[in-house]
Amino acid sequence: MPFLKESIREVNVGGLNKLFFSLLLMAASHGQAAQLNTRSASPTATSTPVCPAQDISFFIQQFSSDEAVQSLYTTIQSAEFPVMPLVQERKDNALLMRLEDVTASTARVNLTKPDSDYLVSYYFKMDDCWRLVSIENQSL
Repeated sequence: MPFLKESIREVNVGGLNKLFFSLLLMAASHGQAAQLNTRSASPTATSTPVCPAQDISFFIQQFSSDEAVQSLYTTIQSAEFPVMPLVQERKDNALLMRLEDVTASTARVNLTKPDSDYLVSYYFKMDDCWRLVSIENQSL
């Protein structure tokens, strides 16, 4: 195949761009379609999401500001999302968030409102990632 030998010689002289062009021409000359995919492989629907953070304080920052993260890392059946008020809602309602009782495998986040009886506790457990396992509304 003189065309193939010419293509290989061009690689030595002109680099990969000429090889690519030569291969594309060769495929076209044989009536075959060449398809390029320059994007990286996209994750499949069954791929496991990457944990936003192993450190609980960084995880809580992500969890408390993104409803999608909340839905991925909440194990409570029939939960309504967002399970924890997002940043703007906390700001609008003067809610304060405090991380408490942190161990290597458990943590609690208390959401309070100054000068009121508002108190909601969010309990997290670590397995492959932190997950919200229960919510306790202690407000009166």
